[in-house]
Amino acid sequence: MNKRIPRKAFTLLEMLIVVAIIGIIAGIAMPAFQKAMQTAKMTDAMSKARQISTALHMYANDNDGNYPLKKNSYDEDIVNSNDAFRSLIPAYLDNERVFAVAGSKAGPSADDQTQDAAHILQPEENHWAFVYGLTPTSKSTWPLVVDSTDGTGHYTTQEKQYGGTWGGTRSVAVYTDGSGRIVSTGGTGDQRFLPRSDDKTKNALAVTEYMGDDVKLLEPAR
Repeated sequence: MNKRIPRKAFTLLEMLIVVAIIGIIAGIAMPAFQKAMQTAKMTDAMSKARQISTALHMYANDNDGNYPLKKNSYDEDIVNSNDAFRSLIPAYLDNERVFAVAGSKAGPSADDQTQDAAHILQPEENHWAFVYGLTPTSKSTWPLVVDSTDGTGHYTTQEKQYGGTWGGTRSVAVYTDGSGRIVSTGGTGDQRFLPRSDDKTKNALAVTEYMGDDVKLLEPAR
């Protein structure tokens, strides 16, 4: 008769070693996975920002070469970026979704109610800041549509706060020539900034310092 050979079970030590190895592998892989997921989300956000930029250029073509200025298409004073972007709906963009970015405190989602000005781009429906006072002929390396900031033109590492959508380490920007980039921020701590193309040590969103007194950064409505 054949004798059945008993199988050797894993010892507790061997099981602990396997668990430890799995933990180490997961610890190494998780940051890379999270970074890849963030990059994918930022790429999607950049696509949205470029759609807004294209709509702004179309608007300028129909309005003597000017982006929304002083008053929007609904005769409202332009005080924040929501007011400016409202001019683009419905003539140049047929929905609000391109203005929302998941995880943004300023504009995490949009209800897409665009039947009248009172419903278009209400607070918390727009993530993007707008550099007001530029034209399509402005210097091509100047930012036009960018991630909203903490209100001072800076980004923060606090992801749940204004300006913290990407943890402060990177920013999405679309420039006056229509090009979009995911840019590593400069600075440290909660004073991160979008670097200028001509001087990486300076904040590209401190716009009056190098673009002129008539140019300003408009943040989303709060």
